[in-house]
This record gives sequence, structure tokens and C-alpha cells, in this order.
Amino acid sequence: MHTYAIIIKEFCALYTYGVLIYDRKHDIQVFIDKISELSDGIYPIITDLDNDLSYVPDKTADFFGFEAGEHTCFFEQLSSCVNDVDLPEYKQEIRYRLNGEKTDDIFYVRMGKHTKEYMMGFYSDIFTGDDGHRYHVLVLRNENTLPDIDPYTYLYGQSKFERDINGYIMENRSVAIIEVEIGHIDEFNILYGSNFNTAIQRELALKFIYMMDGSTATYYMNNCKFVFVVKEADRALAEAFYQKIADTIKSMYFFKCFKFEFDIYAACLILKDYDGDTSTVISKVEYTLDRAKELHSPDLLFFNDMVRFNGSSHIDIMKIIHQSVINSCDGFFVEFQPIVKACNGEIMGAEALVRWKKEPFGTVPPGLFIDWLEDTPAMYELGNYIMRTAISAASEFAKIKPGFFINVNASSEQLEKECFVEDTLAILKEYDFPPSQLWIEITERCRDLPISMIKKTVTAFREAGIHITMDDYGTGSSSSQMMLELPVEGIKIDMFFVKDILEEKKKQALVIGMINFANAADLKICIEGIENDSLESYLRQFDVTCFQGYHYSRSICQDELMKLLIKP
Repeated sequence: MHTYAIIIKEFCALYTYGVLIYDRKHDIQVFIDKISELSDGIYPIITDLDNDLSYVPDKTADFFGFEAGEHTCFFEQLSSCVNDVDLPEYKQEIRYRLNGEKTDDIFYVRMGKHTKEYMMGFYSDIFTGDDGHRYHVLVLRNENTLPDIDPYTYLYGQSKFERDINGYIMENRSVAIIEVEIGHIDEFNILYGSNFNTAIQRELALKFIYMMDGSTATYYMNNCKFVFVVKEADRALAEAFYQKIADTIKSMYFFKCFKFEFDIYAACLILKDYDGDTSTVISKVEYTLDRAKELHSPDLLFFNDMVRFNGSSHIDIMKIIHQSVINSCDGFFVEFQPIVKACNGEIMGAEALVRWKKEPFGTVPPGLFIDWLEDTPAMYELGNYIMRTAISAASEFAKIKPGFFINVNASSEQLEKECFVEDTLAILKEYDFPPSQLWIEITERCRDLPISMIKKTVTAFREAGIHITMDDYGTGSSSSQMMLELPVEGIKIDMFFVKDILEEKKKQALVIGMINFANAADLKICIEGIENDSLESYLRQFDVTCFQGYHYSRSICQDELMKLLIKP
């Protein structure tokens, strides 16, 4: 059974593999401090049972209102934080564990009666140190917070990474994002037995944790991919930190009596004055990492080196994509993400999302090319292709689902052209698709245009019976102004405001305010980023029109959506 307590036990046992020797009390305490700093809602304590001496890191001490450092009879002190009703259970369960009994069992009590009360889970283990002393490891987890910790590596996971990157973007922070992948590690299970690669990744994670300080952070993504964030970093600092990472991985040359030479691939994006979104950042880093693997490059590959918009590059993917647009949008295709009725999850429509695929590059996500194409005349041609493909598919969907609507994003290049409305109406007529079932989304990228220009086009669409919705509402400084000045009929609340809304009261207040405003203004409301039952259940209590998110479906091809519509 994997518990949060095992990580410290395993760390202290690493010396048996000839990798690390951290048997001194100071080293153990330093590591516990780092574990404490890394993990939201996780509070470790380690006790030398032979001396009845407990070490309490700063974060644990602050949470429970004690002095940090070493304590005697600490569990008696901790009992003062336990709810009176749960106190007998606490005393009994703690006694069991200090005696070496029931260490694999988790128990829960309410704590914090003097301030706010939380449900705390107790995870524990006992090991014998190199000094012969018995150590009790206790990790308390705040069960009122959603865990951000990967259960195998004990690092932050992808959801925490996405939230952090979104925060850096909004704050205009200069950070280096480095993604590292170890190649062919899955093959180790075949050669050396099941779960061998998991053991390697866990030990690497422990080493990475020890590398971190206040200016860096590390995350586990999947399939032996690790992401590192270096704050206030430039290219030189990113390269220097990557060298530390590479050296750390290479130090695993000898593990459990086996010798290894790891293939290391790495990609970096310097986040500075960035005006995109989190998904675009991830797309660019992932694509760069894929290219590093294709090139079998052991060096850190920067996204900026891959694609230079104003010069040559060794992989000028943008030129190829631009040529694809000119060649009748060769390689482009459209996927559809369902939009459902909020009250019951019934599919009512879908959003059209463009993709590009061409060998030898594979599938290239839109975050790589849309930002660049937005500033070129080619975007108008691509936009018409998306509109035509979306309406053609929607006309087929509507045969199965009468009233089916399709959402299509408008680019700034399209909104600037007077013929945009005329071309769209011609496509609607060609496929005999009702204008009232087309919703055009005004994206954040369009907000740099003069409002007068956008208003002219949007008004013409409304007069033709086509609906307008504001995408990513609440993000950007101009969304409220545009909402007031344009004949908009709906808003899409960005997923940023929905993530962690169950725990963050500020987000709850913001979303409720948006919903109240939209309803008062008689606007349709679609909330993006619905990923689980809990979010759906919470948001259903409000007067919302539609939901969209992975809880219902990812973006899928036309045939797959057709199957969903036919499905009883």
C-alpha cells in the first residue's frame, strides 16, 4: 500500500542502493522540510521513538499553531487540536501506531477546533534507521483540499502545473519551463521485472525534490516526463539548471546492482510577456520535446530556436503550415467538442476546433500555429475552411438532432474583412443550415481590434440571424467593455475560473457574479472546463444554459460525434 508516509521511509533507505546516504538526523530533517514545502495540504512529522523526540517542520508547526523544531511528547500536544468528540479515537489510534500496530491503516479525525476545523487523514509508517533507532513517520493530509500530488513520485501533478503556469501568465512572470523525458524507460520492466521503471522514477523524484528551492519547482506529468519551472529565468539560467537536471539523472548510472545509460530529451520555453493561454504553452513545449526525440538530441532544445517567425530555422514548421493553407488547407482537419444542456447533460451542439497533421511532423496542436497565422492573410482562408467544414458537419448532425448548433471561433483577420459576413452566409446557404443555429465566438485574440470595427461585423451577423458569444469571458482587460458595446447574446466562462472553484471562495464569488450579470442581461451562459461530477453538481445549482468539458467529451472527429448523437 502506497501512503504519503512511505516517501520519507524510502528516502532514508536509499543508501542501501549505494545511491544516497542520508542517515544523519540533519539530512532527514532537511528533506522533510522540502517535502513539507512541496506539498499543499500535506503536513509531515518524524519521531525518534527511542528518544521520544519529534521533528516538526515549519509548515506543519504553522498549521497547528506550534513552534517548529524538536519536541518531546508531541502527540500529547497535538491532541489539543483534535475535536473533543474525536479525541478518544485519536488517542487510541496514535497509541496503536507508536507501538508499531496498524501502520498500514489510515484514520481520520477533525482538527483545528480553535480556528477552522478540517478533516485530517493520518498516514504512518515505522522504519529502523542506520543508527539503530526506530523512527515513526506521520503525514497528516488535509482531506478538505484536493490532492495535487502524484501517488507514485510524490511530486506535483499536471493539474497543479497548469494552475501555476496560468498564474505566471496572468502575472507576466519571466519563467523558464523545462520538460524532460527519459527515453525507453518502459522497457526496463521487461528486462528487470514489473514496476522497475516506477522505482527508478520514484528515486529520481526524490533527488529532484532535494534540488528544489524557492525559485524552482518540479512536476510529474506522465510516462517518465518531468517538468521544471525556474522563476525569473533567462536562457543562460535555464541551460545551467538543465545541466543540473541532466547530472542528477546521470548519477543514476548504478541502481539496484544494475548499470544504466539513460537517453535524455529536453525542451524549454521562456515565458516572458506572454499573451497566450496555458494550453498553448503546453502545446509548444510538448511539440518541442517531440522534435528533440526525433532529432535524438541530448541538448536542451528551445522552442524559440525551432520556430523563428522573422528568420530561418532548422525546422521551419511555420512555413510548411503556411504552404498547407495555400494548398487548399492540405493537412488541416476539424474536430468537435460537444456542448451539453446544463440541466441534464444532453448534447445540444458543439464547438469546431482546427487541427493540422502532416508527416513527418505528426499532429501539430493549434497552440503552435494559430498565434502566428492570426497575423497573416492566410488566416482568413483557414478561417473560411473551418467555417465550411464546421457547417457541413453540423448540417449532418442536425439531421439526427434537430436544432443542433455549431460554435465557430472568429479570427481577427476575419473580423477585419467586410466580406466575412457575406462569405459565411453563402456557406450557410450552400449547406441549407439555419443561421440561427450558428454561434460565432469572439475570442480573446480579437480584442486588440478597434471595437468599432468588430461592432460593424457583429451587428451584420446579428441582422442575418447568426448568434454571437464572447469566448473566454472574464479574461483580459477588454472583455467587459466589449460585452457592453457589442450586440453579444452569450458568454463562455473560461475554465480558469472553474478549476478549484469548490475550494476557492474568490472564484465562487467571481463566477456567481458573472452568472448573475449574464442572467440580468438576458445572455446565454456556457461554462467551460467541466471535468468531473463534483463540478457539474456544484454548477448545476445556478441558472446556466450549457456546459462544456472533458467530463462529457474531448474534441472528437465527425464520425465519433455522430455516434454519440445516435446513441440512445
